Amino acid sequence: MPRAASGSEARAHLLATFAVPEAGSRGVGVVAAKHGDRREGSLEVRWATLAESTVVFGYAGPVRAIDASMLGDSLYVALRTSDLGFAGPVREREGLGPAGLRFLARPWDLSAAWVKDAIEHAAVEARDKGWRLRGTFASGGSAHPFTLDLDRRGDPARLAVARPGGRGERIVVRYGPTKSFRGGTMPRWIEWTQGSAVIRLSIDEYARGEPARFRHAPAADPEWTLMTLDDPRSRDLLRRYLGIGERGEDP
Repeated sequence: MPRAASGSEARAHLLATFAVPEAGSRGVGVVAAKHGDRREGSLEVRWATLAESTVVFGYAGPVRAIDASMLGDSLYVALRTSDLGFAGPVREREGLGPAGLRFLARPWDLSAAWVKDAIEHAAVEARDKGWRLRGTFASGGSAHPFTLDLDRRGDPARLAVARPGGRGERIVVRYGPTKSFRGGTMPRWIEWTQGSAVIRLSIDEYARGEPARFRHAPAADPEWTLMTLDDPRSRDLLRRYLGIGERGEDP
């Protein structure tokens, strides 16, 4: 792998590869989760993204176990095997807000204006195995310091987003080696870490799609129990099922 001649060249490679807007894309992979030393199993997932919307289906063998969609600022999660659903808007000042949640759900896409601007204005420094960008994400009504480590060429390796004021890490995203898929260059895997929860997505397929062929997640069945995201019980259940945050912390 050729090394970028400078940090500016590495950043230019990063933006040219991962910050180009796309009309829509779809993918297939496997998600595995663990909490500390306890493994929680795995799901085959299929997803599609279009502008500010993302839809995900998760399968445990032949059974569709989870539906999730974020349409604009509205989040919907259905735990189909439990006949349980959660729905509601993502609050602007919670965590990184709706824009930040969309980015963290697909962290290989750096094309959002606020993400690209933060990377373009970040300070760059050399490190042993590549380069490091230091900057600030303005999302969720707050400023979140971040570091983005790049490999020798300029592909992403590790993103750490801190809490406002730099008070500890909110979330860490690790990127696997890149691969050329039908839809373009993508990491082979993505790993999210928050507290003791670690979720890894191994990507098998990635392709561009026709927006007219995308469909939203189906509505909840009438017999299901539906809960709003404002209900404190929803947050505890989502943390327990999906590992999106430690108890008492913002997801």
